[in-house]
Amino acid sequence: MGEGADVLRDELRVAWQRYVDLIAPYRPALHGYCRRLAGNLWDAEDLVQDTIVRGFGQLGLLIREVHNTRAYLLRVATNLWIDELRRREVHAAALRGDEAAAGTSASQASEVREAGERLLQRLSPQERAALLLKEVFEMSLDEIADVLSTTRGAVKAALHHGRARLREAEAGAASRRPLPSPALIDRFIALYDARDAKGLAALVLETGSVENVGEAVQRGAESFTAAERNILAGLLRGHADDWPGDLDWASQRIERRELDGEPLGCVFIRFRGSEHLMAVMRFEESEGRVSRLRIYGFCPETMREVAERLGTPVLTGIYRPPTPIGA
Repeated sequence: MGEGADVLRDELRVAWQRYVDLIAPYRPALHGYCRRLAGNLWDAEDLVQDTIVRGFGQLGLLIREVHNTRAYLLRVATNLWIDELRRREVHAAALRGDEAAAGTSASQASEVREAGERLLQRLSPQERAALLLKEVFEMSLDEIADVLSTTRGAVKAALHHGRARLREAEAGAASRRPLPSPALIDRFIALYDARDAKGLAALVLETGSVENVGEAVQRGAESFTAAERNILAGLLRGHADDWPGDLDWASQRIERRELDGEPLGCVFIRFRGSEHLMAVMRFEESEGRVSRLRIYGFCPETMREVAERLGTPVLTGIYRPPTPIGA
């Protein structure tokens, strides 16, 4: 796109960091809401990140002022989640219709349907959102109507029907995706321990991506060998040169752990004399290589839950990297 796009990207990055700082006080509430909507830790964090990006993009299109930042973010999250459930429902319906012709097995179709239908069998998306906003966030009927872009009467009806249906047990929409092999993660860890930047880059598929969730993303093998803005190289060398000295750590290592049957790469650092979990890596695999790597370091709510379930101390609390020294 040329030099103009690079200038715009840098300007947007500055605006993005200001935006992340602005909404930081509302992130715990947003995460709690998404956690209950999605019913699954990783789906919830995806919904949080999608909400933040969508909210950032929509700000420039708004004519009216945003008087309630929390309500604005919850509204965006609700709309994204409802849209996702509708997509899942359409997908499941299409599979039901095409199952025989396509040769899809009943068990495969069931896995796709479960993600969206498990919630829809009990509550409509509007009912579930209304109940969460009322019971968890203690919003008034008028505030809920504003978030859901509906009327006070419709909110009352949604609450009435939703509470009746919640006499049955709630069920979360579990994420369904192929799990990476432990062997792939062990190869990644071995290359990291050897400080082999080229080896790590080669382990990523040519069309793969590496994402520092909420902070940066790289796509394509060529970008992983670039001298600047290289997420993998930054992981190896640390940030002693650009982060404030009181945030630097003495050592860093990666260990394979398992959560809900999924193998993860857990990044531990030694900080001020003790070891803490600092980030978690999730891998997607194709052809024996990494097709997607997501690093959850600037996702405090998710990191705290992972650490609690793994029974390990955690060092977290910031939503973006510190401003570089001298910037």
